[in-house]
Amino acid sequence: MCRRRQVRTIFKRCNHAVTAPDEEVRCDSTQCIFSPNHPASCAGDACKKRCWQYRPAPQQYTEEKETYCPYCAAAGCR
Repeated sequence: MCRRRQVRTIFKRCNHAVTAPDEEVRCDSTQCIFSPNHPASCAGDACKKRCWQYRPAPQQYTEEKETYCPYCAAAGCR
């Protein structure tokens, strides 16, 4: 099923964190109404019984980098 992904990057040199905009992760299922492969002919009560009608909670993960954040790097921190 299709979902959103949230990525937060922690920059260890300045200890700042930056959250990237949510990404859409699309599945290839024909039984997910958000999928590009969901048939246009699937509608109504049959679709509501058979297909996913909502997205689950976003996937969240945090990555760490041994650098300065983009803001500190732009300010000249080395």
